[in-house]
Amino acid sequence: MPNGRKGPKEPAKGCRAAKNARISAGDKLENQGRLSIIIGVEQDENTIVKVLRQAEKLCPLEIVVVVHGSRDRSLEQVLTYAPTSAMRVYAYPYALGEDVWRAIGAQEAAGDVWLFLEGKQIIAAQQLQPFVRLCYRGTDIALRQSHPFFGRKNSGQDSVQLAKCFLNSLLERGELGSSSMDDLPFAMTREAAVSIGTHHLFVPAAAHLIALQKELRVAHVRTRQKRSAAREAKAAERARAGTKALTDLGDHLEAFSLWQREAK
Repeated sequence: MPNGRKGPKEPAKGCRAAKNARISAGDKLENQGRLSIIIGVEQDENTIVKVLRQAEKLCPLEIVVVVHGSRDRSLEQVLTYAPTSAMRVYAYPYALGEDVWRAIGAQEAAGDVWLFLEGKQIIAAQQLQPFVRLCYRGTDIALRQSHPFFGRKNSGQDSVQLAKCFLNSLLERGELGSSSMDDLPFAMTREAAVSIGTHHLFVPAAAHLIALQKELRVAHVRTRQKRSAAREAKAAERARAGTKALTDLGDHLEAFSLWQREAK
C-alpha cells in the first residue's frame, strides 16, 4: 500500500478541488455504483432534511441513517422523508455515545467508499464530492482540513486541537495539522476500514492512529459552509461543547495509550 508519509502534496490538491468543486455526470455515475453515505442523527430536527437533500445530490448507491437517542422529531422526519436514492434507517431509542453510530453504519454499508456525515451539519453536495473523489483516485482516507487555532474561550476545545496536532506529529504527519477522523465529514475506502478494523471507528482518535501507523494514504480537503448553516452548526457545537471536549480528550488519551503499548 502507498506510503502515506510520501504524499504531503496530496492534501493541497484536495483543497484546490474543493474550492471550485462540481459534481459531473461521471462523478454521479461512479457514486451510484460505489458510494455509501452514513449519517448519524440525534437532536437534528431542524437540519436533517437539508442534510439528506444534499446527500441525495451526490446520487449515492445508498444512504445509511443511524438515529439514536433522539428526543425531538428527527426520527419522524427521517422516516417520512421521500428519498430518490436507496435509504436504510437504523433507530435506537437510547443514545449510543458520540461516535458509536459510525461503526454501526460501517457494518451495514454496501459501497466500497464511505462518506460520514452528521445530521446537524449542512454542507453543500459540491463540497462533499471532493472527499469521495480523492478516495476514488487512490486516497485511503480524506479528512476535513483543520489547522489549530488557540486562545478561544473554550479551553477544552483548545486542548482537543492540541491533542489532534500532537497525534499527527507523533506519527510524522505534522502537515495534517489538527485534521482528524474525529471531525466530520470524512470519507474512507472499505479497504482502509478493514485494515483499521471497523470496530475501531467508534473511537475516532484510535482509528486515526491505526491508519497512520499502517501508513495509509491520508489527505485533507477544505470545506465551506453557508453562513446560516455555519451558525446552526456553531450553536449546536456550543450546546454540547463541554461533553464533546471531554469525550474527544478521552479518545485521544486512549489513542496515546495504544501507541505507548505498541511502542514497547
